Amino acid sequence: MGCNVEFVGMPSVDKFAVEYALSHCAKKAAEKGYRLDKEQAYLLELDLTIPEAPNAQSWNHELAEREYEKGNLSKKEYGYIVAYIDMGLATAGRPSPD
Repeated sequence: MGCNVEFVGMPSVDKFAVEYALSHCAKKAAEKGYRLDKEQAYLLELDLTIPEAPNAQSWNHELAEREYEKGNLSKKEYGYIVAYIDMGLATAGRPSPD
């Protein structure tokens, strides 16, 4: 096992946060020459693009929650952003990790 993640909050959103984290980890492992089991290979194909935060802001949990509650983010986008933030990838000016 190369990745172990857990998110607790809203299960309908957390499943996407887990998907994002596992895909990110799988892509990093593949870059280092590791191979994935056939059942996990789909993780390499996922698009991990994070939508731009409004008004040139950087994503944080409060902003993501507000945008989700306003209907500006899907469950998947919100889950991906939660993982992106929790993994320390949400720094100003940094693009998505793909």
